[in-house]
Amino acid sequence: MTKKGRMTVYIDPQSPQQFKNLAGYTLADGSPALDVVCLFAGNYVTNEKPCLRANNNPLTTKPFDDNIQQVLDDGSVEYLQSKGLTVLLSIRNGHQPVGWSEFTSEKVATDFAQYLKSDVIEKYGLDGIDVDDEYSEGGEANDISLIMVTTVMRDIMPDKIITKALWEDSEYFKSEWEGNTLARNLAYGAEMSYGGSPEDRLESYPHWGLNKSQLSLGFWTEQPSSNPEQDVQWLKDNGYAGIMIYAFETQDNVDLMGQLVNYWYGPGNWNPPK
Repeated sequence: MTKKGRMTVYIDPQSPQQFKNLAGYTLADGSPALDVVCLFAGNYVTNEKPCLRANNNPLTTKPFDDNIQQVLDDGSVEYLQSKGLTVLLSIRNGHQPVGWSEFTSEKVATDFAQYLKSDVIEKYGLDGIDVDDEYSEGGEANDISLIMVTTVMRDIMPDKIITKALWEDSEYFKSEWEGNTLARNLAYGAEMSYGGSPEDRLESYPHWGLNKSQLSLGFWTEQPSSNPEQDVQWLKDNGYAGIMIYAFETQDNVDLMGQLVNYWYGPGNWNPPK
């Protein structure tokens, strides 16, 4: 088998059992086929606690949709971790005039980071946070916000993982805040524009401070690649980390991941739960 890649899935679990089943996908040698699970998603809606809201209409004070709250509460996260999977919470913006790239005050960024630490990471035993900087409405982005908030997160949670859904973010990687860069704060990331060539989507990031070993390529059946086998071979040949699949709760994306895993490791290396 070739060098172990990093296989990442984003999932909006339809049931706790579906979520736990992620540990049951195995390679031919019996090891987990999946490496990183991004629970999708929390919504950053307000700077008043709880900062994350289920984003219902009308606005609710519940921090998460019921299906996500259930797997956070019922031991599913710990179960996946016990099987060797890393579990992150993906947090996107929530159609409000606040967002990951819209912090202008270090105090507000610090308050948000402290909230994530105490009310999310520590409370639910997660391995870290995935930043999905999209769906803000009415706010004004600036180039230092993401660097500032992830620097604070790294300082107050040094043992936790910070990742990013990569997309149209060159200005943030080219900027600095108090000597810090966004690339320095991230453990890894997956490019999420979908469908285009891996060269066009990934090759700029090493120039902006992320190593190839930190970078994965995203796939999604709604915006399919014209040649996924060729894409996987390019990733392997050029030393990139692995593959990300969005919307793993749907069978078509499960099947797509199966194809990609077999392209990466060889036929017979995608074995669904029995």
